Amino acid sequence: MPYRAVVSGELAKLFGVLSHPIRIRIVEELQREDLSVGALKDILGITHAAVSQQLSVLRSHHLVVENRQGRNVFYHLRNPLLAKWIMEGLGFIMPDALEVKNMRSAIKNAQTVWGSELKPKAPVKKSTTPKVRSK
Repeated sequence: MPYRAVVSGELAKLFGVLSHPIRIRIVEELQREDLSVGALKDILGITHAAVSQQLSVLRSHHLVVENRQGRNVFYHLRNPLLAKWIMEGLGFIMPDALEVKNMRSAIKNAQTVWGSELKPKAPVKKSTTPKVRSK
């Protein structure tokens, strides 16, 4: 059915836009308040140009909207639920309790095995008594 192809294609585009960690961080920062490029630069710790580039991608896909106030430009999410939706996605990447338990067990086992290999071996003491040769 063609509508499924269209919908899956649009979702793939959305996931593609959100596939960059800086863009995800921008979306999450804009959830709280409208921000300028300068404010985002300071929050994210990246260059002005890098912020502008990522905002351009988000704007071109209609996820972020700009609001001009005189000479200042502030950005906000077109749909604030996007940030909430991303945060809900954390449930898909968090390991469950059993996975955490198994990982901790594996780490302890590795430390035991590899740690014993790292311990300095006791030096072999040389005998001070001369060797007697047998005939």
